[in-house]
Amino acid sequence: MPDSFVIRNLSIAGNYLLKTFRNSRLYIILKRIADWFGWLLGSSILLELIKREGTLIRVWEFSGTHNFFERILHTPTNSMRRRYEKRQHVFTCSHVYRLIILLADNLHILVSLALFVMVITPHRFWYNIFTTMMVFALAILFFIRTVIDKDTYFNLKYINFYLAIFTMSILLAQIFSIFPGLSLRFLVFHLNCLVLVLILVNSISSKEQLSTVLESILVGVAFVGLYGILQYIKGVPVNPAQTDVVVNVGMPGRIYSTMENPNNLGQILLMLIPFYVAIILASSSFIKKFIIAGMGIPPLIALALTYSRSSWVGFAVTFLMFVLLTNWRYVPLFIFAGLAMIPVLPQTVYNRILTIWDPRDSSVNYRALINKTIRPMFEDYWLTGVGLGSDAFMKVVQNYPLHTKVIPPHTHNLYIQIWIETGLIGVLSFIGFLVSTVKKGIKRIRMEDDRYLKYTIIAGISSLVGILVVGIAEYVWYYPRVMVIFWVVAGLLLAALNLTGSKENIT
Repeated sequence: MPDSFVIRNLSIAGNYLLKTFRNSRLYIILKRIADWFGWLLGSSILLELIKREGTLIRVWEFSGTHNFFERILHTPTNSMRRRYEKRQHVFTCSHVYRLIILLADNLHILVSLALFVMVITPHRFWYNIFTTMMVFALAILFFIRTVIDKDTYFNLKYINFYLAIFTMSILLAQIFSIFPGLSLRFLVFHLNCLVLVLILVNSISSKEQLSTVLESILVGVAFVGLYGILQYIKGVPVNPAQTDVVVNVGMPGRIYSTMENPNNLGQILLMLIPFYVAIILASSSFIKKFIIAGMGIPPLIALALTYSRSSWVGFAVTFLMFVLLTNWRYVPLFIFAGLAMIPVLPQTVYNRILTIWDPRDSSVNYRALINKTIRPMFEDYWLTGVGLGSDAFMKVVQNYPLHTKVIPPHTHNLYIQIWIETGLIGVLSFIGFLVSTVKKGIKRIRMEDDRYLKYTIIAGISSLVGILVVGIAEYVWYYPRVMVIFWVVAGLLLAALNLTGSKENIT
């Protein structure tokens, strides 16, 4: 292989291009950017901010309120455990009991299967009640496990102060909703996600279990990507409701695979594709690297075929964050590679990117009209919110002057939507949870020796940062399955952090 004519000449060409690049003005500019990042990351102020745990989080862990919530969770377990111990001999002879024990002991596998089925099921066959049934069954099994196994319990360690307050704001937004009946089903959506986070953190107790859950989801996403590519080959009609046909002349139909629309598909793919890269970098087996890389290609192609501009931007930010957390010195190379790809992009993709700044684009103008519509409503309810869900939002906003042709179903912004639904406390606690989790993750990356956990944490942080950038232009929780995947990513990140818990006190 070293004597190969092709390899030898490719090596010569590569070295020449690299040498030329290093002598270019572009390299000097990018190097200065990288040096600035290095200074920023190395500055005492930023490191101090990252290292600092936060007074509220430290106080919360030892507070009476935290202990109160733990007692509430543990009381049913302790009560049922006493009853179980008295009648344990009755249960041990039952085949049903043995089956339940087997399922409870392999809860991480059931979580894997449930999430696999959720991502591969086409939208027309998927109902939100399935998510509720799935989460309820998993929660019951975990509860049974806590009753039977004295070493298993609901761990609230990673349900930090901010997430606890966010959960309370969700409940209060339901209780004090202007239209409680319209908010009820959205309360179920939120509880599904928050309980799923609790299950993920508590059911994953080893790196092997984490890999089972994560890699099962990625297998499902590979199928989603393949299905989307087949959709493209077969042909997808252009939907004028999703694409401005005047500005996007010649653009083909946008694929949606198993999701409701292309934007939903793009958001799910951008959140999960980073984990393919994480496993590739973490694996020591060439065969596994090759298989995972092959699995990651269909979702990557499918992401391009969604023609979802916000998802493309979020994806770019995701991998900029991934490179920054892996080795900030590669940031100039990442930027250069991104710029070098522009000339080889398909014309339709290139044209679609250009429409981001086109003032004629109807979707851009529509967002401006929504902002104009919701401003007076926001001024009235910025403190308390109107209550959970887009239904309550629509019921209230229709009482204000509409600048859109129809009543907007949401604000097209994740943060404003959370704010208008749950009030100021809700949005602040949500942002606080994300910031504290990212800070904790960055601290763990710096000292974690296990490559699998390290790159899983990097992928989790990068994924959340990317989708949160998308959240500036899209209400990414409008489609419940995207909302579930958002919290699954958060749960996997928290589970990975939990597995590094022995190193929590970092000085």
